[in-house]
Amino acid sequence: MKFKAKIKNSQLIVKVKISSDDVISEREIDILEKKNIRGFLKPKQSRSNLIEYTGPAGVSMSDHLKNPLSKYEFFYIMAQIVDATKKIQNNNLFLNNLILDLRYVYINENTKEIQFVYVPVMSNHICLNVTGFMESIAYSVKPMANQDFDFVAKYVSFIKSLGGFDVSAIESYVSREDKDVARQIRKQNIGQSGFITDKPKDYYEHRDQKSQVDYEATGLLEEGEVTGLLEEDDATGLLDEYEATSLLNDEGTSLLEENSVPFNGASHQEVHFPSLLRISTNETISINKPVFRLGKGRSYVDYFVTDNNAVSRSHADIITRGNRYFVFDQNSTNHTFINDELLAAKVETEIFEGNILRLANEEFIFHL
Repeated sequence: MKFKAKIKNSQLIVKVKISSDDVISEREIDILEKKNIRGFLKPKQSRSNLIEYTGPAGVSMSDHLKNPLSKYEFFYIMAQIVDATKKIQNNNLFLNNLILDLRYVYINENTKEIQFVYVPVMSNHICLNVTGFMESIAYSVKPMANQDFDFVAKYVSFIKSLGGFDVSAIESYVSREDKDVARQIRKQNIGQSGFITDKPKDYYEHRDQKSQVDYEATGLLEEGEVTGLLEEDDATGLLDEYEATSLLNDEGTSLLEENSVPFNGASHQEVHFPSLLRISTNETISINKPVFRLGKGRSYVDYFVTDNNAVSRSHADIITRGNRYFVFDQNSTNHTFINDELLAAKVETEIFEGNILRLANEEFIFHL
């Protein structure tokens, strides 16, 4: 698939060209064209292999994440991702057709509302990894000045502990962290029941039959039991199938200002990030994010380990949690070591000043 996005007359327009092997589902395109599902760009098939989407002006998530996020905004993004998956299920759509790529998920920098692209094709064999997409956002987050970013590392640890995409567990976690996010999602989904009709009388009869608790179908819950829904694979990277394109700007129009004021930017004690000294190159690496990934996959990591094929593509994470620091091996092929002690995969191990961190045969000195 090929994507091209631009802003025109204060509206976001995204054109998606599908491959000749893909077949557009008439049922799905009909649902999406007739309904206004909040959080989804509205599609219109212009040619047999071209779909044009329209919606509120916004920038790509990858561009948005170049700016610092507040705690509220971080969890608001996570909540909207969960909400989008629920709306897909409620409207009898296919989850694997949801595009979860930082380049092709869009966000309005004033309202912080996300707009997703859903490609209604019948031959999509991509295995969607929702938790992997959430992790990719967490790995991209930049610290906000004077804000404790411990919540990012804790959330990543929580996501990893699930073993799969668990809607109820994630909703409960987000609600506990910030109840304002849960209330905002429920507020947005009033009237978004999924019921399709062009007769007002039928709509109001349907709405009156639904109680307030039914909004859990499209909004966050205050509390929820842990129930595993979708099985995920171990991949945590972005989708490789989509051709990278930048957000274009038509003459006479402009993108939203990137320096808009973030929501609920509470002031906390400033977090301190450590560094690594790569012994083979004498390079100093600043671990300047709450969850910092190392590996040889340039598109998947925060530090790209060059000239070493023994290191895995996504080898290990350095997690900052308050004034403590942990190493998390991503089930690497040649393992991770601290002072020559083998680390268990998928388990956080604390690391201290002066420790030798080894990824396969590549050594680093950890400094505070």
